[in-house]
Amino acid sequence: MRIWVIATLDTKFAEADFIAERIIASGHKAVIVDPGSHGQPGIPSDISREAIAEAGGESMRDLLARDDKAHSQAIMRQGLKKILLEAYEKGKFTGVIAVGGGQGTAIATEAMRALPFGVPKVMVSTVANGQTMFGPYVGTSDMTMIHSVADIAGLNFITRKIIAQAAAAVVAMAGVEESQEIEKPLIAITSAGVTTPGTMAVKQGLEENGFEVVVFHCNGIGGKAMEDFILQGVIKGVIDYSPHDLIDLFTDGLMPSLPGRMTAAGEMGIPQIVGPGCADMRLHDWSKIPDELDGRPYVRHTPTHTHFRTTYDELYQVGKYIADHLNGGKGPRAVLIPEGGYSMMNRVGMPLYDAAANKGYADAINDLLDDDIQILRSDLHINDSAFAQGVVDLFIDLWYKKNKRKK
Repeated sequence: MRIWVIATLDTKFAEADFIAERIIASGHKAVIVDPGSHGQPGIPSDISREAIAEAGGESMRDLLARDDKAHSQAIMRQGLKKILLEAYEKGKFTGVIAVGGGQGTAIATEAMRALPFGVPKVMVSTVANGQTMFGPYVGTSDMTMIHSVADIAGLNFITRKIIAQAAAAVVAMAGVEESQEIEKPLIAITSAGVTTPGTMAVKQGLEENGFEVVVFHCNGIGGKAMEDFILQGVIKGVIDYSPHDLIDLFTDGLMPSLPGRMTAAGEMGIPQIVGPGCADMRLHDWSKIPDELDGRPYVRHTPTHTHFRTTYDELYQVGKYIADHLNGGKGPRAVLIPEGGYSMMNRVGMPLYDAAANKGYADAINDLLDDDIQILRSDLHINDSAFAQGVVDLFIDLWYKKNKRKK
């Protein structure tokens, strides 16, 4: 196996050299890649900073003469991404590991995010901690971020242990042989803790009918990851059971949806069902509750996360978003209206039940959804097994409409 080791060698040369030694000691080859643009490399590289700059569209000489650090980093990010993707397509490596601070992390992760799902990617970084928004570095990729704990400024008792473990991790990942062939049609479903009984019942029903099901959490990034896989052609059908990230987008909640949400299925023309699961509650940090929520019913989900009941107008906004996006799509599409409630806490007798507020979503669907899109309306709750079976039956009908086959 050949593992690429990415590090800016003016400051992170000791760590890169150490990682390479660990990879070689494991019986594999290491390729050292230097995307640095300032200072002098402390060790030789197999892929030089000059080559990366050229791939990014400028010479290293021009970058140094310009003396614009932000511009240099942009060129190096672009060049590294291009070189990494070209090398992957030619089968020149089986895994990638990088080490860096904020700037090195930004350069390496932009390139690694471009690699397909399943390619081992490990980033040892100072920013991989709870005090830093490191989500943009990972995106929707399957990258592994490892917190360096101490600053990456040479090898010591702490960093040597962590970096050795990271090197062992990428070697082990690269050695995993798993078939990439999908034997059954892969169907996506979105879920939340408070819609789990319903989503698991739908999952079981689909699997009994010959599908494979992947569940995405409605935490914002989960929905975006699902959209990405749809656009790649991996996912063949969607049941967006729990689009909670929409309400958090509209109300500045903790887990908002990201750009492109609920567009991929309509673009690809695959069977698509959308429901209101968990859109009936806003998620906020208990220590940062907006004043507007004073007096609203709520449930403490965790010591920090709190669910607040949504209003008629807020749910109408969710329904409008869903209707607008389904109306603009293609392929067999349907909407769910479970009138018994949209989550565990939104059921008769539970603290977030509010039939009048729930009606906001249903009214938007009734007002705005195109006539050619099906509606499954029921007096059942979203977590009732009978409702879940109805969703399975509906999906199978849409599936055969799309694939033009008889049951």
